[in-house]
Amino acid sequence: MPRERKKHWSWSFGPYGCRVRVYERPGGLIYAELRVRGQVRYRSLRGMNRDQAKRWAREEQPRLATGQRRLQHATPTLARVFEEYLTHATPNKKNRNTQKDDHRRAELWKRHLGDSFDLSVLGRRHVEGFQRLRKTGAIDARGGAVADGNRHPVGARAVANDLEFLRAVCRWAITWQDEQGRYLLEQNPWRFKLPKEKNPKRPTATDERYERTRAVSDQVQMELMRDGRRLKVRAPLSELLDLADATGRRIGAILRLRWQDLRLDVGPYGAIIWPADTDKMGQEWAAPLNAQARAAVDRRKAERVTVLSPYLFPSPKTPRRAASKDLASAWLLEAEKLAKLPKLEGTLWHAYRRKWGCARKHLPLVDVAKAGGWKDPQVLQSIYQAADVETLQRVVDEPAEVREVVR
Repeated sequence: MPRERKKHWSWSFGPYGCRVRVYERPGGLIYAELRVRGQVRYRSLRGMNRDQAKRWAREEQPRLATGQRRLQHATPTLARVFEEYLTHATPNKKNRNTQKDDHRRAELWKRHLGDSFDLSVLGRRHVEGFQRLRKTGAIDARGGAVADGNRHPVGARAVANDLEFLRAVCRWAITWQDEQGRYLLEQNPWRFKLPKEKNPKRPTATDERYERTRAVSDQVQMELMRDGRRLKVRAPLSELLDLADATGRRIGAILRLRWQDLRLDVGPYGAIIWPADTDKMGQEWAAPLNAQARAAVDRRKAERVTVLSPYLFPSPKTPRRAASKDLASAWLLEAEKLAKLPKLEGTLWHAYRRKWGCARKHLPLVDVAKAGGWKDPQVLQSIYQAADVETLQRVVDEPAEVREVVR
């Protein structure tokens, strides 16, 4: 039997052609629709209940009729809304990479839809058209057109991230007022679902991969400038591998570790205060070290006398800055080639974060999330902790007895 659609509350005041309608949207939020001489404008009646909305409509309709209230307002173009968002919202994001992504995605959408596109009329055809072009590689990450022979399709997650940015901008714009006190968007146009990867690939590093890569990691070299001369020295890949394998942290957070973040006199091996500005969620974490991680820190500490830097892993060219993720990835790729290991599809360092999470499935979920830096334990469980052969075998081999309860 077909399910009846729920009718939401709606109330109108005024004659045809000059009418104010107040109505309830799913979730209980009340909006207003103002119509006069063929023009329409929507706005949110934030915090009002039905009775208040009716009173507001009775007061607003005469203003429309006498011309005291005009519907014309500044068009919320992409250029205008993005400028406000990048000026006022983006700087509040602590992660620098997130800020860079905001600017890149703003450029992407402006090149795709145009600077003068009216964000209030964003519709399904705009969103689905973007998905098709981005997924097939017809446009690149900055919105530029790509020739047929040079296209590289991207996964659903990459497309969803670009769409999620636009969704966040729309949500923010209905709360931000310009100098005249008018909201950038009167109504949120976003009513679309984000695409999801049906068969996500989440490769996980194994103990064998770590051991084979670690065995050759000291052979990887980097170039330094000393007294005007170029010198090749051992890259700190071994310590990076050990800390990634022992802490489960993202490579970006490890590379930006500072000596002031270490608490080596705490507990049996010391601890690290992972700062909020290196965390994806902007949260500070404290986690103890194990013997493997402490040994890696001690090796870096012994080499600190030769390179003065606030970071454990300084840039070879600019010691006052941390080494880049691209450089660390290049070191890892070189080590994997030396170890004759095939590259894991779609990942490098993040496979070791998944390895860390999988290796601790037998421990309490809350504690594993806390030690590894997951704000939501469900994310750890659903994305990082994958099924493995040994645990699956235990599941089928070790059933518990199921008996009826005697009352």
